[in-house]
Amino acid sequence: MKKFRILILLLSVIVTTFAVSKEYSFEQLLEIAKNNNLVSKISKTRVNEIETQIKLAKADYYPKLRAIVGNEQRDSRDETEINQNNFVGEIRLDYNLYRFGGTKNKLSSLEALKEEEINISKYNQRKIEISLKKEYFEAIFHKLELSIFEEELKFNNSLKKQVRQRNQQGLVGKADILEVEMRDASLKNKKLQALEHYQHTLDNIRKITYLSHDEEINIVGELPHKHIHLDTDKLVEKAYKNNIEYSQILTQVKSVNLAIKSQKAKRLPEVNLRARYGKMRIDEQYTRDESLEGLVGLYVNIPLFDGGEKKSYEELLRIKLEREKLVKVKSKNTLKIDVLHRVEKMQNLHEQIDLAELNIKNGTNYFKNVLSEYKRGIKNSIDLVSARDRLMTFKNDHILAKKNFVISELDLKEIIGDAIKN
Repeated sequence: MKKFRILILLLSVIVTTFAVSKEYSFEQLLEIAKNNNLVSKISKTRVNEIETQIKLAKADYYPKLRAIVGNEQRDSRDETEINQNNFVGEIRLDYNLYRFGGTKNKLSSLEALKEEEINISKYNQRKIEISLKKEYFEAIFHKLELSIFEEELKFNNSLKKQVRQRNQQGLVGKADILEVEMRDASLKNKKLQALEHYQHTLDNIRKITYLSHDEEINIVGELPHKHIHLDTDKLVEKAYKNNIEYSQILTQVKSVNLAIKSQKAKRLPEVNLRARYGKMRIDEQYTRDESLEGLVGLYVNIPLFDGGEKKSYEELLRIKLEREKLVKVKSKNTLKIDVLHRVEKMQNLHEQIDLAELNIKNGTNYFKNVLSEYKRGIKNSIDLVSARDRLMTFKNDHILAKKNFVISELDLKEIIGDAIKN
């Protein structure tokens, strides 16, 4: 009765998962993820933020024009004749004519940051695709696991009938029946574990795509595998060019260099144009009639002494630049090792897949021979179960190696920031 309840539970879970679920291919899931995922949308807001900062910096190239309007009253106890109310109204112009590249360097720094944020936005979109594809292939792997266990359960049911018949005929003992029954329970346990892993992977897919947890989904597809020629030198160069973490370090070095130039400009003179026009006050003397007057001047602002403040800021930036250059060297070396490691892993998995395919072929022939000998009474049921378990292990090894290969390929794509050409 207990075995029957376990079987009913297993069947009900499987029916709930597959019979009433909606099928999704990877392309369908990716389209949903692109429309719903917020990560890339957040990246776009950062790009918009830097674009606004660029507009603010460009404002330095334009004159500042303002109007001042008011009423002033002069009171003097000793000279009451000058007590008067005066209306003041004027237009003032401030225009920085030359700042030795300070604004230009600031803009260059912001443009570099903007370009980097655009790259990050593209990377986040690619990251969504890669993360989704990993979970997609993980789900395919667990579905294939489930199909293998289902196939073995069917075989085990057939084997149980044969063992019972042979036991009734006195050809095998009670141990043979127990051996098959234990295998049956073990297979059901493994299938429940694979089903739990499959459901967990589906939840990860729901997180990426923002599909509702209440929606039952079924992933359709295969685990692809092709022998790929990988040119490590080209892959390393591509990683130096496209890897997002390394690109951020290069941008940081460039940004600090520009910040140093901008800080240097603060120690140099700047030229300003200032103008005033209207009814105004000059040297505390009011215009005594209703005429309008103007004042224009060209001024050179020359920094003479600030206690070493600007120079100290510049020195801090130089120290930061030195640190960023060391980080660049370290990251470049690490990036190369990461690429080579992924290539070596993929080559190793190629061999594992080939060996697993050979094992499946040989294991199938071996099982057929054992089955034939079992039917003739040469082999017992334990020999048959052992041969069948070995074949099942070879099948699991095969799909596991294929899954690990496509995951490693995606890891390599993520590192080099580009698709691998077949």
